Amino acid sequence: MSSVSAENVSVWARGGFLGEYAHRQLRPVEVIMLVRYREDIRGRVLELGCGAGRLTGYLASLARETHGVDVEPQMVAHCQRQLPHAHFHQADFRDLSFRDSGSFDAVLAPCNALDVLADDERRAVLDAVHGLLVERGLLIMSSHNRGHVTRLRHPTHVRKQDPLRFAVDVARLPRRIRNSRRLASMQRDEPGYAIVNDSAYNFSLLHYYISRDAQQQQFADHGFELIDCLDIDGRWVGPGEPAPDSVELHYAARKT
Repeated sequence: MSSVSAENVSVWARGGFLGEYAHRQLRPVEVIMLVRYREDIRGRVLELGCGAGRLTGYLASLARETHGVDVEPQMVAHCQRQLPHAHFHQADFRDLSFRDSGSFDAVLAPCNALDVLADDERRAVLDAVHGLLVERGLLIMSSHNRGHVTRLRHPTHVRKQDPLRFAVDVARLPRRIRNSRRLASMQRDEPGYAIVNDSAYNFSLLHYYISRDAQQQQFADHGFELIDCLDIDGRWVGPGEPAPDSVELHYAARKT
């Protein structure tokens, strides 16, 4: 396990996030993807990082067979209670050996799930997903947008317009600064990607950021063809577009 993923897994594995994620709200782009690729989602589907089943419930209503994987036991137990007809596995999705090769029509990795991994681990998961998919199977995933990095908040940023948010930001300021300093040496600015300590959970996480074009090349390197790229509001993002207003981009890629 890399130092990057070790930091991220330690945050997620400690639990306490169920209340935040136990809902059915979808982003506009997620609705578009589910509708646009509903035929691919009708078969056997695997969701990586299923959380509390926010998206999984919709997949279960569309797919013949739905599987979800998450590292956090409370999330998995919640999904098993709420969606008894789906199949859930408590596991680190870097190890997908518990599934048969060539057995899924579609694999989904929503909520930037793969962005908690270092570059080599991310690429290994893409290879594993390629092996799990049937011929011409579909991968739907989102990832933090490198074109948005310059607009990310600094740890010392406080929202002064709203008195309540100002008070919350001031109270959390010491923790944010400590986390930012602790993780600063793990950040990376590489030609094809960046590892960024962003504002998530008081700057306690390191996330992978990649541009649309670099992600297209990464897909090609691992046996996928990019067929769709949308911003968080569902707008098409074409080649060379940085889409700086969108913190994440959503992709559909087909196994070649």
